Amino acid sequence: MPSSTRTITGAQIDQLSDLDEVIATQREVFAAYSRGEAVMGPRAIISQNENAQFSYIARASKNGPTIVKFGSVVPGNAKVSLPVVQTTVALMDAQTGSAQTFFDGEAITKWRTVAASMAAAKELSNPVSTIAIVGVGHQGLAHAEAAVKVFRPKKIILIGRSKIDAPRYECDVVVSDRIESVNEADLIFVCTNSATPVITQPLKEGATCIVIGSFAPNRSEIGVAALSQADAVFGDDSQTITAQCGSVIDAKCQNVVSIGDVYNGTLKGRSSANHVIYYFSVGLGIQDAAMADYVLSKLSNGAR
Repeated sequence: MPSSTRTITGAQIDQLSDLDEVIATQREVFAAYSRGEAVMGPRAIISQNENAQFSYIARASKNGPTIVKFGSVVPGNAKVSLPVVQTTVALMDAQTGSAQTFFDGEAITKWRTVAASMAAAKELSNPVSTIAIVGVGHQGLAHAEAAVKVFRPKKIILIGRSKIDAPRYECDVVVSDRIESVNEADLIFVCTNSATPVITQPLKEGATCIVIGSFAPNRSEIGVAALSQADAVFGDDSQTITAQCGSVIDAKCQNVVSIGDVYNGTLKGRSSANHVIYYFSVGLGIQDAAMADYVLSKLSNGAR
């Protein structure tokens, strides 16, 4: 390993990252991929009972550095106080090919996932008064905090099986174990690792649902009956979603729209206030590459 190798910690990434700026990086990298300017190799994921292992390789631009990300999702780790998702991101120098920088994968994943969710929600949702978060783990609470900042709702509903103390936000906060509470929300974020559907019935008219946990064929957070009633289905990449998102595979969804095409204006997003819209994120390497580029740019500009 080269002597110049460095590791950027989760604490550093958190300190350097600004939510609005990261949202902008995610929106742009999806648009760039749609234009053929970002580069992504095949996304590899293998299931192992309820667990999954994955790897990505990508660049945020044609001539930029390449990132390699690998990791695992092990839901049972929550019972033994280990991270459910464990990842590492390595960046290879564009000139030498050396793996010179390693990033805390959990922090990279948290920031790029939350930011991509917020970007999609801003593009696809109706005006937001009430938000529901399904799943109150690490990602769910990160989405809740970001959604309050971005949308400034009157109310947020945190739905989960785990008992948590209600966080203090600048809005009304309700903690519930009733999945039916999603029917009160204009905007819903589903942030679980469930292998079986958690939303099984159609959503109310005009709702927008952002789903981040159906990232593999053995993960299906949205039931067939619910998804079959959707007016439109979007995803971070249509080909990847139709091949690897369990909810979309189970419902045999057709015509999934890549969000980058919407950001570029080549395809429409929401076309009616009455439509029920789903957006599925399986996570793409270009997102990690954009986040790694962002962190390095902040460091090169003297941020600490």
